[in-house]
Amino acid sequence: MVMNLNLSWAWGNETLRPDGRAWFCIYAFTGVIGIFANVLVLVVFLRNLPGHRNITAKLIIHQSIIDLMSSVVFLPFYIIPEGWLIQNEDAGEVFCKARTIFWVLATSSTTNLVFITIERYYAIVYPIKHYVHFKNGKFYQALPIIYIYGFLGMGHLVFVADINENYYCYYNWEETSENLQFIIGIISFCFTWLIPTSIIIYVYATIIFTLRNMHRGFPDGGGTVGSRRRYLAQKNLINTFIAVSVAYAVCWTPDMFLYLTFNVTSSSYPDMDGIAHRITVFLSVCNMVVNPFIYAFKYRDFKTGLSKMFSDIKVTSRGN
Repeated sequence: MVMNLNLSWAWGNETLRPDGRAWFCIYAFTGVIGIFANVLVLVVFLRNLPGHRNITAKLIIHQSIIDLMSSVVFLPFYIIPEGWLIQNEDAGEVFCKARTIFWVLATSSTTNLVFITIERYYAIVYPIKHYVHFKNGKFYQALPIIYIYGFLGMGHLVFVADINENYYCYYNWEETSENLQFIIGIISFCFTWLIPTSIIIYVYATIIFTLRNMHRGFPDGGGTVGSRRRYLAQKNLINTFIAVSVAYAVCWTPDMFLYLTFNVTSSSYPDMDGIAHRITVFLSVCNMVVNPFIYAFKYRDFKTGLSKMFSDIKVTSRGN
Protein backbone atom coordinates (compact mmCIF):
# COMPACT_ATOMS: atom_id res chain seq x y z
CA MET A 1 0.00 0.00 0.00
CA VAL A 2 1.50 3.33 -1.09
CA MET A 3 0.14 6.52 0.41
CA ASN A 4 1.32 10.10 0.09
CA LEU A 5 1.09 11.76 3.51
CA ASN A 6 2.41 15.18 2.50
CA LEU A 7 -0.63 17.36 3.13
CA SER A 8 1.10 20.67 2.42
CA TRP A 9 2.27 19.39 -0.97
CA ALA A 10 -1.18 18.05 -1.79
CA TRP A 11 -2.99 21.26 -0.89
CA GLY A 12 -0.54 23.23 -2.94
CA ASN A 13 -1.40 21.27 -6.08
CA GLU A 14 -4.38 23.12 -7.49
CA THR A 15 -4.88 20.53 -10.26
CA LEU A 16 -6.15 17.98 -7.74
CA ARG A 17 -9.01 19.69 -5.91
CA PRO A 18 -8.83 23.43 -5.27
CA ASP A 19 -11.73 23.47 -2.77
CA GLY A 20 -10.33 20.58 -0.73
CA ARG A 21 -8.82 22.70 2.03
CA ALA A 22 -12.14 24.43 2.79
CA TRP A 23 -14.14 21.22 2.86
CA PHE A 24 -11.48 19.55 5.00
CA CYS A 25 -11.98 22.27 7.62
CA ILE A 26 -15.80 22.26 7.38
CA TYR A 27 -16.09 18.48 7.65
CA ALA A 28 -13.52 18.24 10.45
CA PHE A 29 -15.19 20.98 12.51
CA THR A 30 -18.65 19.44 12.06
CA GLY A 31 -17.49 15.95 12.97
CA VAL A 32 -15.66 17.10 16.10
CA ILE A 33 -18.67 19.13 17.28
CA GLY A 34 -20.86 16.05 16.71
CA ILE A 35 -18.60 13.92 18.90
CA PHE A 36 -18.46 16.38 21.81
CA ALA A 37 -22.17 17.28 21.65
CA ASN A 38 -23.34 13.67 21.70
CA VAL A 39 -20.89 12.74 24.46
CA LEU A 40 -22.39 15.58 26.49
CA VAL A 41 -25.91 14.18 25.96
CA LEU A 42 -24.79 10.74 27.13
CA VAL A 43 -23.08 12.16 30.22
CA VAL A 44 -26.14 14.22 31.18
CA PHE A 45 -28.57 11.33 30.75
CA LEU A 46 -26.46 8.61 32.35
CA ARG A 47 -25.19 10.60 35.33
CA ASN A 48 -27.67 13.35 36.07
CA LEU A 49 -31.15 12.19 35.12
CA PRO A 50 -32.54 9.54 37.48
CA GLY A 51 -35.38 8.78 35.06
CA HIS A 52 -33.10 7.68 32.23
CA ARG A 53 -34.17 4.08 32.67
CA ASN A 54 -37.59 4.54 31.06
CA ILE A 55 -38.00 3.48 27.46
CA THR A 56 -38.09 7.02 26.02
CA ALA A 57 -34.83 7.99 27.70
CA LYS A 58 -33.21 4.75 26.54
CA LEU A 59 -34.18 5.53 22.95
CA ILE A 60 -32.75 9.06 23.30
CA ILE A 61 -29.53 7.60 24.72
CA HIS A 62 -29.39 5.11 21.85
CA GLN A 63 -30.00 7.97 19.38
CA SER A 64 -26.98 9.79 20.80
CA ILE A 65 -24.87 6.63 20.67
CA ILE A 66 -25.66 6.15 16.97
CA ASP A 67 -25.03 9.83 16.23
CA LEU A 68 -21.76 9.65 18.16
CA MET A 69 -20.64 6.60 16.16
CA SER A 70 -21.68 8.34 12.94
CA SER A 71 -19.61 11.42 13.81
CA VAL A 72 -16.58 9.28 14.71
CA VAL A 73 -16.83 7.29 11.48
CA PHE A 74 -17.42 10.44 9.42
CA LEU A 75 -14.12 12.05 10.42
CA PRO A 76 -11.62 9.66 8.79
CA PHE A 77 -13.75 8.85 5.75
CA TYR A 78 -14.70 12.40 4.79
CA ILE A 79 -11.93 14.70 5.98
CA ILE A 80 -9.12 12.64 4.41
CA PRO A 81 -8.48 14.46 1.12
CA GLU A 82 -9.30 12.06 -1.69
CA GLY A 83 -6.73 11.96 -4.47
CA TRP A 84 -4.07 13.28 -2.14
CA LEU A 85 -3.52 10.80 0.65
CA ILE A 86 -4.65 7.68 -1.18
CA GLN A 87 -2.47 6.96 -4.19
CA ASN A 88 -3.10 3.22 -4.38
CA GLU A 89 -6.04 1.71 -6.26
CA ASP A 90 -6.63 -1.27 -3.95
CA ALA A 91 -6.36 0.82 -0.78
CA GLY A 92 -8.59 3.48 -2.32
CA GLU A 93 -11.27 0.97 -3.23
CA VAL A 94 -11.35 -0.36 0.35
CA PHE A 95 -11.48 3.22 1.66
CA CYS A 96 -14.41 4.17 -0.58
CA LYS A 97 -16.38 1.03 0.25
CA ALA A 98 -15.80 1.54 3.98
CA ARG A 99 -17.61 4.89 3.72
CA THR A 100 -20.78 2.81 3.59
CA ILE A 101 -20.51 2.43 7.37
CA PHE A 102 -21.35 6.10 7.81
CA TRP A 103 -24.46 5.93 5.63
CA VAL A 104 -25.68 2.73 7.30
CA LEU A 105 -25.31 4.39 10.72
CA ALA A 106 -27.00 7.56 9.47
CA THR A 107 -29.99 5.54 8.24
CA SER A 108 -30.03 3.64 11.55
CA SER A 109 -30.22 7.01 13.30
CA THR A 110 -33.30 7.83 11.23
CA THR A 111 -34.81 4.43 12.10
CA ASN A 112 -34.23 5.05 15.81
CA LEU A 113 -35.99 8.40 15.45
CA VAL A 114 -38.97 6.57 13.94
CA PHE A 115 -38.93 4.17 16.91
CA ILE A 116 -39.07 7.17 19.26
CA THR A 117 -41.97 8.58 17.26
CA ILE A 118 -43.92 5.31 17.45
CA GLU A 119 -43.17 4.91 21.16
CA ARG A 120 -44.54 8.39 21.88
CA TYR A 121 -47.57 7.63 19.72
CA TYR A 122 -48.49 4.61 21.84
CA ALA A 123 -47.68 6.45 25.09
CA ILE A 124 -50.15 9.24 24.34
CA VAL A 125 -52.79 7.68 22.09
CA TYR A 126 -52.83 4.11 23.47
CA PRO A 127 -51.28 4.24 26.98
CA ILE A 128 -52.43 0.74 27.96
CA LYS A 129 -50.96 -0.81 24.81
CA HIS A 130 -47.80 1.21 25.46
CA TYR A 131 -47.39 -0.48 28.83
CA VAL A 132 -47.77 -3.90 27.19
CA HIS A 133 -45.66 -3.40 24.06
CA PHE A 134 -42.90 -1.12 25.34
CA LYS A 135 -41.65 -2.84 28.45
CA ASN A 136 -37.94 -2.28 29.08
CA GLY A 137 -36.99 -5.82 28.05
CA LYS A 138 -38.52 -5.35 24.60
CA PHE A 139 -36.31 -2.32 23.97
CA TYR A 140 -33.24 -4.51 23.57
CA GLN A 141 -35.10 -6.82 21.19
CA ALA A 142 -35.70 -3.86 18.88
CA LEU A 143 -32.05 -2.80 18.62
CA PRO A 144 -31.03 -5.30 15.88
CA ILE A 145 -33.99 -4.17 13.76
CA ILE A 146 -32.69 -0.60 13.78
CA TYR A 147 -29.30 -1.58 12.34
CA ILE A 148 -30.74 -4.16 9.93
CA TYR A 149 -33.02 -1.47 8.51
CA GLY A 150 -30.04 0.87 8.19
CA PHE A 151 -28.18 -1.75 6.16
CA LEU A 152 -31.21 -2.44 3.97
CA GLY A 153 -31.43 1.27 3.17
CA MET A 154 -27.78 1.98 2.37
CA GLY A 155 -25.85 -1.30 2.43
CA HIS A 156 -25.84 -1.51 -1.37
CA LEU A 157 -23.21 1.26 -1.45
CA VAL A 158 -20.54 -1.24 -0.43
CA PHE A 159 -21.04 -2.99 -3.78
CA VAL A 160 -20.98 0.09 -6.02
CA ALA A 161 -18.51 2.38 -4.21
CA ASP A 162 -15.24 2.54 -6.15
CA ILE A 163 -12.27 4.80 -6.82
CA ASN A 164 -11.64 6.48 -10.16
CA GLU A 165 -8.44 7.22 -12.05
CA ASN A 166 -7.89 10.39 -9.99
CA TYR A 167 -8.30 8.42 -6.74
CA TYR A 168 -11.62 10.05 -5.91
CA CYS A 169 -14.53 7.99 -4.54
CA TYR A 170 -17.55 7.56 -6.76
CA TYR A 171 -20.49 5.19 -7.30
CA ASN A 172 -19.74 2.80 -10.13
CA TRP A 173 -22.90 1.36 -11.66
CA GLU A 174 -21.28 0.63 -15.01
CA GLU A 175 -21.10 -3.12 -14.39
CA THR A 176 -24.83 -3.30 -13.60
CA SER A 177 -27.89 -2.63 -15.70
CA GLU A 178 -29.64 0.74 -15.74
CA ASN A 179 -32.83 -0.97 -14.53
CA LEU A 180 -31.02 -2.33 -11.45
CA GLN A 181 -29.68 1.09 -10.56
CA PHE A 182 -33.14 2.59 -11.04
CA ILE A 183 -34.82 -0.05 -8.85
CA ILE A 184 -32.22 0.12 -6.07
CA GLY A 185 -32.36 3.91 -6.16
CA ILE A 186 -36.13 3.89 -5.67
CA ILE A 187 -35.96 1.26 -2.91
CA SER A 188 -33.18 3.13 -1.12
CA PHE A 189 -35.14 6.39 -1.32
CA CYS A 190 -38.22 4.70 0.14
CA PHE A 191 -36.26 3.09 2.98
CA THR A 192 -34.20 6.12 3.92
CA TRP A 193 -36.64 9.00 3.35
CA LEU A 194 -40.17 8.30 2.14
CA ILE A 195 -41.23 5.66 4.69
CA PRO A 196 -39.64 7.32 7.76
CA THR A 197 -40.92 10.78 6.81
CA SER A 198 -44.45 9.51 6.13
CA ILE A 199 -44.56 7.72 9.49
CA ILE A 200 -43.24 10.76 11.36
CA ILE A 201 -45.75 13.15 9.73
CA TYR A 202 -48.74 10.86 10.33
CA VAL A 203 -47.79 10.00 13.91
CA TYR A 204 -47.11 13.54 15.06
CA ALA A 205 -50.27 14.82 13.39
CA THR A 206 -52.22 12.22 15.38
CA ILE A 207 -50.34 13.04 18.60
CA ILE A 208 -50.98 16.79 18.24
CA PHE A 209 -54.68 16.11 17.68
CA THR A 210 -54.77 13.88 20.78
CA LEU A 211 -52.95 16.44 22.93
CA ARG A 212 -55.38 19.15 21.86
CA ASN A 213 -58.25 16.95 22.98
CA MET A 214 -56.46 16.39 26.28
CA HIS A 215 -56.04 20.15 26.68
CA ARG A 216 -59.79 20.63 26.24
CA GLY A 217 -60.21 18.48 29.33
CA PHE A 218 -58.65 21.26 31.43
CA PRO A 219 -61.03 24.21 30.90
CA ASP A 220 -60.37 27.33 32.96
CA GLY A 221 -57.53 25.70 34.86
CA GLY A 222 -59.54 22.55 35.60
CA GLY A 223 -58.18 19.04 36.05
CA THR A 224 -56.00 17.66 38.79
CA VAL A 225 -52.52 19.01 39.36
CA GLY A 226 -51.03 15.63 38.50
CA SER A 227 -52.94 15.31 35.23
CA ARG A 228 -51.94 18.81 34.13
CA ARG A 229 -48.31 18.12 34.95
CA ARG A 230 -48.40 14.91 32.91
CA TYR A 231 -49.97 16.79 30.03
CA LEU A 232 -47.33 19.53 30.13
CA ALA A 233 -44.53 16.97 30.37
CA GLN A 234 -45.91 15.07 27.38
CA LYS A 235 -46.31 18.31 25.43
CA ASN A 236 -42.72 19.35 26.16
CA LEU A 237 -41.39 15.95 25.07
CA ILE A 238 -43.45 15.96 21.87
CA ASN A 239 -42.35 19.51 21.01
CA THR A 240 -38.75 18.38 21.44
CA PHE A 241 -39.15 15.40 19.13
CA ILE A 242 -41.05 17.44 16.56
CA ALA A 243 -38.06 19.79 16.46
CA VAL A 244 -35.74 16.78 16.08
CA SER A 245 -37.91 15.46 13.23
CA VAL A 246 -37.93 18.82 11.45
CA ALA A 247 -34.13 18.92 11.73
CA TYR A 248 -34.00 15.41 10.25
CA ALA A 249 -36.18 16.47 7.31
CA VAL A 250 -34.13 19.60 6.62
CA CYS A 251 -30.80 17.79 6.84
CA TRP A 252 -31.68 14.56 5.02
CA THR A 253 -34.07 15.65 2.25
CA PRO A 254 -31.51 17.34 -0.05
CA ASP A 255 -29.11 14.37 -0.02
CA MET A 256 -31.85 11.79 -0.50
CA PHE A 257 -33.37 13.63 -3.48
CA LEU A 258 -29.93 14.21 -4.98
CA TYR A 259 -29.13 10.49 -4.70
CA LEU A 260 -32.56 9.58 -6.09
CA THR A 261 -32.01 11.88 -9.08
CA PHE A 262 -28.56 10.36 -9.60
CA ASN A 263 -30.00 6.84 -9.75
CA VAL A 264 -33.12 7.43 -11.82
CA THR A 265 -31.08 9.31 -14.45
CA SER A 266 -28.56 6.44 -14.65
CA SER A 267 -25.66 8.46 -13.24
CA SER A 268 -25.82 11.07 -15.99
CA TYR A 269 -26.92 13.82 -13.61
CA PRO A 270 -26.10 15.15 -11.06
CA ASP A 271 -22.35 15.05 -10.47
CA MET A 272 -21.98 13.01 -7.26
CA ASP A 273 -18.50 14.45 -6.80
CA GLY A 274 -19.52 18.08 -7.24
CA ILE A 275 -20.35 20.93 -4.91
CA ALA A 276 -24.02 19.91 -4.56
CA HIS A 277 -23.01 16.49 -3.24
CA ARG A 278 -20.54 18.01 -0.80
CA ILE A 279 -23.20 20.37 0.56
CA THR A 280 -25.75 17.57 1.00
CA VAL A 281 -23.17 15.38 2.76
CA PHE A 282 -22.46 18.30 5.10
CA LEU A 283 -26.19 18.67 5.83
CA SER A 284 -26.47 14.93 6.49
CA VAL A 285 -23.74 14.95 9.11
CA CYS A 286 -25.27 18.10 10.62
CA ASN A 287 -28.24 15.91 11.53
CA MET A 288 -25.92 14.01 13.90
CA VAL A 289 -24.78 17.29 15.44
CA VAL A 290 -28.00 19.25 15.84
CA ASN A 291 -29.99 16.93 18.14
CA PRO A 292 -28.01 17.72 21.34
CA PHE A 293 -28.62 21.43 20.79
CA ILE A 294 -32.34 20.80 20.37
CA TYR A 295 -32.37 18.89 23.66
CA ALA A 296 -30.51 21.77 25.32
CA PHE A 297 -33.06 24.36 24.17
CA LYS A 298 -36.30 22.35 24.15
CA TYR A 299 -36.20 19.31 26.46
CA ARG A 300 -36.94 20.39 30.03
CA ASP A 301 -35.51 17.29 31.72
CA PHE A 302 -32.28 17.57 29.76
CA LYS A 303 -31.91 21.25 30.67
CA THR A 304 -32.45 20.33 34.31
CA GLY A 305 -29.83 17.59 34.15
CA LEU A 306 -27.39 19.87 32.32
CA SER A 307 -27.81 22.60 34.95
CA LYS A 308 -27.33 20.04 37.71
CA MET A 309 -24.14 18.75 36.11
CA PHE A 310 -22.60 22.23 35.82
CA SER A 311 -23.69 23.04 39.38
CA ASP A 312 -21.93 19.90 40.62
CA ILE A 313 -18.82 20.89 38.67
CA LYS A 314 -18.83 24.36 40.30
CA VAL A 315 -19.27 22.87 43.77
CA THR A 316 -16.43 20.42 43.17
CA SER A 317 -14.12 23.14 41.85
CA ARG A 318 -14.84 25.37 44.86
CA GLY A 319 -14.21 22.46 47.21
CA ASN A 320 -10.79 21.95 45.66
